[in-house]
Amino acid sequence: MRDYADNARMTLCDLDERCSGGAIVTLLWDQARNQVMVRYVDTKSGDSFVSDVPNDEALTAFHHPHLYRPVQLEAA
Repeated sequence: MRDYADNARMTLCDLDERCSGGAIVTLLWDQARNQVMVRYVDTKSGDSFVSDVPNDEALTAFHHPHLYRPVQLEAA
């Protein structure tokens, strides 16, 4: 488990990470907020996002990160 202590407000710990077909999915826990997050990075396309997920849905988010992709508003 890796710890990220970038500042006093956020301390992130890696809970798990998987790689498949150029996609890297990382499950993170923000200790300060007691909040699980999923990070998705596609090394082939450059697509990426980070999203909070309900703590009790952490395993689902890890296996299906796109279900938790933040909604992007289209330009008017």
